[in-house]
Amino acid sequence: MTPNAITVRQARRDDLDAINIVEAGSTPGLRYVARVFDDFVSDEVGEFSVAEIDGQVVACGKFTVMPDHSAWLETLRVLPAYQGRGAGKRLYERFFEVARREGVTTMRMYTGVTNLVSKGLAERFGFRLAGTFRGAWLPLEAAVGPALAFVPVTDPARATALLMPHAPRWTGFVVMNRTFYALTPILCADFARAGRVFEERASGSVVVLGARFMPEQALHIGMYAGDTRACLDFAAHLGVTRGASRVSCLFPPAAADIQAELTERGYRLESADFIVMENGSAQHA
Repeated sequence: MTPNAITVRQARRDDLDAINIVEAGSTPGLRYVARVFDDFVSDEVGEFSVAEIDGQVVACGKFTVMPDHSAWLETLRVLPAYQGRGAGKRLYERFFEVARREGVTTMRMYTGVTNLVSKGLAERFGFRLAGTFRGAWLPLEAAVGPALAFVPVTDPARATALLMPHAPRWTGFVVMNRTFYALTPILCADFARAGRVFEERASGSVVVLGARFMPEQALHIGMYAGDTRACLDFAAHLGVTRGASRVSCLFPPAAADIQAELTERGYRLESADFIVMENGSAQHA
């Protein structure tokens, strides 16, 4: 092997310490790999990958297959001292290799609007802007006010009928743990089976609630419709019941009504917006 050559391989369980170092150096304010490592490294459909230079792990990235058989690219981290040396590019090349292996034709990723390096790397591989989202969150107290009795929607057909009419308002995405799910009938069915769809028939309200991981950190509102107060009160109740420290919601900035509804209920806005990028061909060389 030539000096400084970059090799990419599937992550192993004994890579955790090295990956933690990569994450601590590249995203010190956003650290969660240790909590999801077992799920990431045992994924037999997608892949958790690491990039090495001279035998040292300098970068990592995760390729996750979503319910609709698209892919979510996440946890792309590069040690600061090795940024600009091609590790990120090599991980993207690996993502496309896995996509071809799994027959995936659509891939997505997210980043902050100010992260031009991340956006530029995605654009280099054919990704284009699919949406912009704004985050809002509410710290949860030990007690909250009364809430209407929402019930889980377990029937996939009913969940689809309840959610899909509201796709335009949410620009076609449901977001949990900063994972952008395309809102499709397949996703509606998957969320219904996972217990993430709730309705209150008397008020004609529906809300998607859950967490992809780290439920103790936040309960995520994927979308809601109907009686806003009822939906948000129920979200707060469920969050307290599940021991979450906050309720989080990402929504399109163009939906000024959603922002007003959230801020009027005490939600705080994130300091910067997020973008989701999409490649609909997944055939990059």
